Amino acid sequence: MEHVIRFVVGGAMIVVICLLGKSKYPQLAGLAVLFPAVTLVGYYFLISEQGKDAVRTMIGYSLLGLPTVLVFLLCLYFALGKFDIFTSFSIAIGAWLLTAVLIYWNADRVFRIVGG
Repeated sequence: MEHVIRFVVGGAMIVVICLLGKSKYPQLAGLAVLFPAVTLVGYYFLISEQGKDAVRTMIGYSLLGLPTVLVFLLCLYFALGKFDIFTSFSIAIGAWLLTAVLIYWNADRVFRIVGG
């Protein structure tokens, strides 16, 4: 039942974002896309299963992942000006993946530097 609830909530969020995009205020859709609904739900279940300390560690790694979102959005923004949607998504996902791999390979070093 838990998976059904997650599925319905996720689908509802997509519908709301699509409706906002078609409204007089499409900028709200841009903000709604980045609303951390999945993050909140994910961390809630992780806290209930693994405890706060495990989730705090995971949040540290999530913070390291923030540059991947920036790279993805920048690549998608510029690619959409030159390519079709499929190619643009492919470029943005490839850039996200490359950034994620680089961060993953260097995560331990970064945590040592920042004292995590």
